[in-house]
Amino acid sequence: MKAGTVLNETHIAFLKAFFIAKLDIDPVTQSSARQSSEKKAVRESEPVPFTEPEPNPQLSPLDRKFQQSVRDYQFFFQQWQSGTGISIGDFRETMMPLITGFLDDPMWLTTFLIKQRRTQSAAERSVLFGLVAAFFAKKFNFALGDTIQLGLAGMLADCGLAKLPPSLLDKKELVGSERKIFERHVIDSYKMLKGISTLKNETLVAVIQHHEREDGSGYPLNIDGTQLSLNGKILAICDSFLTQLSVEHSENIFLSLDHLSITSYGKFSRYLVDKFCYELMTLFIGLNVQLSDGQSGEITFIPVKEPTRPMIHLTDNRVLSLLQDSTVTIERFL
Repeated sequence: MKAGTVLNETHIAFLKAFFIAKLDIDPVTQSSARQSSEKKAVRESEPVPFTEPEPNPQLSPLDRKFQQSVRDYQFFFQQWQSGTGISIGDFRETMMPLITGFLDDPMWLTTFLIKQRRTQSAAERSVLFGLVAAFFAKKFNFALGDTIQLGLAGMLADCGLAKLPPSLLDKKELVGSERKIFERHVIDSYKMLKGISTLKNETLVAVIQHHEREDGSGYPLNIDGTQLSLNGKILAICDSFLTQLSVEHSENIFLSLDHLSITSYGKFSRYLVDKFCYELMTLFIGLNVQLSDGQSGEITFIPVKEPTRPMIHLTDNRVLSLLQDSTVTIERFL
């Protein structure tokens, strides 16, 4: 807002939306308002150069939707931090173009994971959480409405983080009582979503269970696999996968999936972990990769039981099964 702007209700609404509590103003007189109006009319009569930045040609339409959704999520999160309740209508309207666009083009996830393996912010993580959950739900042949519900559940599963002290949100290592305070965010997420009529009970149950584990070592309820819903188990695996993507030593998607598979014994359903890894790995069929022994080739087949150990059609026309040769790993895409 330039100096001399006469504030109206729209300006004030924007100031409140961006949490601007104070600014310097001058009292408005009839003459000053008239002068401001006249200056505005002169400015509007002059040609205004087009200054909007050109779209990045390297970004697909879905890339741009994703980036916009991340910005929108950050705005919603700031509102929740200020005490505003969740407007599920606004949230759904904002995120639906991305969810439906992604469900129509799941191969977008392939490019995203190759180009940008580590999530950069909490907002980006939450948006990606919803997309991965929706992807997994679709692979389970969920009805479209249930797929979208699980996608929204993933995006909103950590909305309760808005209730935590801001000092805890940026900490990488939590100690002592900080861990207990952090774990409370699941209950806060459930409370913030409870009572929203358009969210199914299965969705709320999945949110409160997304940090639970098969052996009962999770939180906040410490229940075991016999009491966990399928949706809750799906969200838990998606959440753990995103955690693997965020660690600094994770250099490629294959290492992340390998680590998820290895560390999940007893924590997650073996069947669900294998299916999750299998469905993600099938996205990479046909892509060329560099192997740890210096060879390169094309991913041609994904085993159901050991999906992170695919078959590779090498450049010399030999076929290498990583399932049979455990010393060789995939290092990078070509």
